[in-house]
Amino acid sequence: MALTKVTSGVLGDEYTSSSSLISATAITVDTSSADVFTLTAGHSATLNFTNVVVGDLKTLVITGGGSSYTITLGTVNGASATYNLISGSYDDTSSTKNFIQIKFISTTEAWYTISQISS
Repeated sequence: MALTKVTSGVLGDEYTSSSSLISATAITVDTSSADVFTLTAGHSATLNFTNVVVGDLKTLVITGGGSSYTITLGTVNGASATYNLISGSYDDTSSTKNFIQIKFISTTEAWYTISQISS
């Protein structure tokens, strides 16, 4: 049997694309549309995830807005979910980049970390 190589050209957008999110009080994050999501906070917001499948690992880069905005992790595929924080906290200081990685271990539970660039 010949070996088959999987290249980025055959992977879907959910593994190879970046998507900019628009600040609002409720934001839908379509996990099937990109691997990395960027946002500059302009509101305290709840992130609701859609099209989640078990094993998804997504990266959010949220730039602080400087107004004490908060970020809340909301629903998964329209249902309540449990989010387990491994480490870190969100920092809304103006221009601070928050690197959030979230791993969905089911469609009702995820583990995540938050970090910022070391100074």
